[in-house]
Amino acid sequence: MVENGDLVVSIVVREFDAKNDSKEVEEVERRCEVGPGGKLSLYTDLLGDPICRVRNSPAYLMLVAEIVVHNGQNEEKSIVGMIRGCIKTVTCGTKLSRSGVKNSSDSAKPLPIFTKLAYILGLRVSPAHR
Repeated sequence: MVENGDLVVSIVVREFDAKNDSKEVEEVERRCEVGPGGKLSLYTDLLGDPICRVRNSPAYLMLVAEIVVHNGQNEEKSIVGMIRGCIKTVTCGTKLSRSGVKNSSDSAKPLPIFTKLAYILGLRVSPAHR
């Protein structure tokens, strides 16, 4: 939080609210195009759904960073960044089964090793606030 007389500026990181934040998040995405100006650039069209890239994961979350300017009795809010993330279960090799029963007819079967990992997809910061 920064104070300058009656002007107080703070940054709030909160969960994405689809009803209120969709248009502003799309605008920040548009301003964060990757590539040199006037040439070929990378742009992801979210088709009106800012969390479409992580929605199919069982555990996903999108956070937005918002600057809040308190000027006396007025308050202005604007989204300046967002991050999408999810937790996925993946396989990372195999191991031999250990059933505990010694039976010569059963050969050890390879079983997949599962682990959970955090996956960050789409960190965006408005160019004016980098």
